[in-house]
Amino acid sequence: MPGTKTVLVVDDEPSVIFALSEGLSDRRGGVRVVTAANGIEAVAVLEAEPVDLVLTDLRMPDMDGFELLTFLRRNHPAVPVILMTALGSAETSARLASAGSFECLAKPFHLPDLKRKIAEMLTQRVKGRVENISLASFLQLLEMERKTCTLSVRSHDPEAIHEGKLFFRAGRLVGAATGGLEGREAALEIVTWDHADIEITDVCPPVDPEIEVALSFLLMEGMRLKDERERGKEPAGVAEDTDLDDVLKDAPSRPQSEELSRLLAEGLRGGKGMKGVEAILLVEPDGTVAAVAGEDPGDAMASAAARFLLDLGAGEPLQEVLATTGNHYWLARPVGGEGHFLLLVLDRHRANLARTQLDLVAIERMLGERL
Repeated sequence: MPGTKTVLVVDDEPSVIFALSEGLSDRRGGVRVVTAANGIEAVAVLEAEPVDLVLTDLRMPDMDGFELLTFLRRNHPAVPVILMTALGSAETSARLASAGSFECLAKPFHLPDLKRKIAEMLTQRVKGRVENISLASFLQLLEMERKTCTLSVRSHDPEAIHEGKLFFRAGRLVGAATGGLEGREAALEIVTWDHADIEITDVCPPVDPEIEVALSFLLMEGMRLKDERERGKEPAGVAEDTDLDDVLKDAPSRPQSEELSRLLAEGLRGGKGMKGVEAILLVEPDGTVAAVAGEDPGDAMASAAARFLLDLGAGEPLQEVLATTGNHYWLARPVGGEGHFLLLVLDRHRANLARTQLDLVAIERMLGERL
């Protein structure tokens, strides 16, 4: 039928396939559903007929959702994708929602909400395109799904082509290699590459010594190094045993607006979900801290977050970004129309993340009228 949109549903559970096929098919609305039990079957469908949207689980036998993503990224980059995950905690849902320019849903989900999301994506054909999935976003998905694998990464730098490998064991980045570099130095180099092609194999060889720092630290530190290189500065190294929380302790502060800091303090006092919040910062596009309430973590995280937001956005406005370290959540949300954003520092052992996110939206609206 002319105008009909084809949605490919990929899942290894027959009950899920049946429910989604029945629930999403809509002859009057022009939505047709085709199904596949794994990535291999999905590739066969994609090569046989045009598909307008892919809805896929991540954990499947034979060829899982990660391998399917890499295939789509190379061969069908403009196809919108919605990822399904069985990890349904508040933390995971928030991180998946902010991991990149694609849509993620935690099982079980509300079918009417899913139908609405699919309708929006089929109409707009903007959000969720696989070509917008950054390397950083893909690595975060591997971590959240506790994937064991080897990633072969190839960048297409105009000046030179770089190749490297990243090794994951149960979702933890344990090793890396590129050129003459290994371990943490190699990982910091690879995470700065733009326009990277990714290939994935379901094996992780023994690695010695293993990388000990968290992926979130490597991503933030990589963005800092990239930023300094582009500004023509010699990147300053960080000690081998340093974690992101340690980097922030001695960072210098900058002049701030007393009025804006007062408004931030009011937002902290007025929010119902602000238990465990250590600080809230208003940050300018270049990473300068314009105002702060609570215990000031300094400029280092603000600058890294500014760069991270820019890279993850891929030219599309972001709604929220969440990074996790050993003891903290770092929650960033744009505010105003000039590139400012709010950065919230939370004690991850005490904070109610979902409640805090709602309060942050209220603070953002309040400040948005002043910026």
